[in-house]
Amino acid sequence: MTTVRLLKNGAEAFPAMFTAIQQARYSIALEMYIIADDDAGRELRDHLTAAAGRGLLVEVLVDSWGSWNLPDAFWDGFLAADGKVKWFHPIAKGVFFFRNHRKLLLVDDSIAYIGGMNVSEEYYRGAHGEPPWRDNMVEITGPETAWLRHSFGRMWARAGSSLRRLLLQIRREVRVIPGGGVRFLESGPENPVWPVRRVYRQVVQKAEQDINLAMGYFYPHGKMLRALKRAVNRGVRVRLLFSQKTDVPVSRWAARGLYGRLLRAGIEVWEYLPSMMHAKLAIADDTVVAGSANLDVRSGRINYELVVVVTDAELASQARADFEDDLKQSVRILLEEWKSRPLIQKLKERFSYWLLARADIFFARREIARKMK
Repeated sequence: MTTVRLLKNGAEAFPAMFTAIQQARYSIALEMYIIADDDAGRELRDHLTAAAGRGLLVEVLVDSWGSWNLPDAFWDGFLAADGKVKWFHPIAKGVFFFRNHRKLLLVDDSIAYIGGMNVSEEYYRGAHGEPPWRDNMVEITGPETAWLRHSFGRMWARAGSSLRRLLLQIRREVRVIPGGGVRFLESGPENPVWPVRRVYRQVVQKAEQDINLAMGYFYPHGKMLRALKRAVNRGVRVRLLFSQKTDVPVSRWAARGLYGRLLRAGIEVWEYLPSMMHAKLAIADDTVVAGSANLDVRSGRINYELVVVVTDAELASQARADFEDDLKQSVRILLEEWKSRPLIQKLKERFSYWLLARADIFFARREIARKMK
């Protein structure tokens, strides 16, 4: 039987992951976009090193762009204990645009942690005097997690490939995704189906009562915006929660460029105040979608992403309660007030949206076309 827990913030997620690593018996696979050389990163590394020292198979896959400032020496003790490390898409391979944004910890092929959290103090205890970022990890225990070993293995095999070789390899693959109450979905730039992007839209289209989205970065494709508007038209309450604080200002401006359209459609827009809202969480009736993917063009069509889709009334109720608590610490954006914002802000919004939702995908497509000639 598969069980699922929603872990709120690093205070719940990191101790759970560390305990799972300590209790591992056979293998550990870690896949991360960012691992920082700080207290959180070193604590995780030390747990992994101890596991490798016990004779377990311990594999770590790190994105070379997300963790560009992590020194190679960070892993010296881990490698000495027979741990294994790979850098996904070394920048020298010419794959700058395509990043492994997935966050996965898989222990003994039976316990998995999937969500939005990277490994750094921002997510755990807070950095530079700021409170920890708001985020989630989902803990899944049961036989269905065995599929994630194959997913991780594919990413591990691709780690050092050139873009051309990568695309040719992946286009020949057939992917099997388990059904039932828990489903795992992966996507990447070579997949024309864009399953992660599609599943977000599907849960919005099927919702009958309410839709609650908490997103760190938001500049989605037009089909998603239309799906949200149609949900309001059929009587569904739609609430979107974004971050007022951000680590990527251009992304915040791009999201804000959509506020007017959202508000005029009857969608509630909120901004979280205490810290960075980094979550990637959708709650639609009894379905919860969580993982590494934002509702933006990059997550939908350029990055490698991994999400879990859970249909469970109890989990959805917990996620909705957390969402309500977050709204108590947020400010609601009202249309009339939004219309009066300064002209310079409007210009920033337009330029930022063009840069992230248009130029980013244009250059990524051009790079694919160039490499495939």
